[in-house]
Amino acid sequence: MSGDDTPAPGTPVSFEEALGRLDRIVARLEGGEVGLEEALQLFEEGQRQVAVCRERLTAAKERIEELTGTSGDRPNQDAGDENPF
Repeated sequence: MSGDDTPAPGTPVSFEEALGRLDRIVARLEGGEVGLEEALQLFEEGQRQVAVCRERLTAAKERIEELTGTSGDRPNQDAGDENPF
């Protein structure tokens, strides 16, 4: 497995970087040109990238809820206010 586009351990990665790396991993695995050991390494790295994506999405959701004063699926609107802006 080539690590040329994998950041050093401990380096923060953006959602877009993790998702892009995950896309490349999936493409390599689906291509069927990797051996068993490399496939296992790619799978493990893919799991780490999925965890990064989930973490970033959760943080974004929490930040949006904080900014809008909402939690869950219900918007924070007055009963008669049809346009919150």
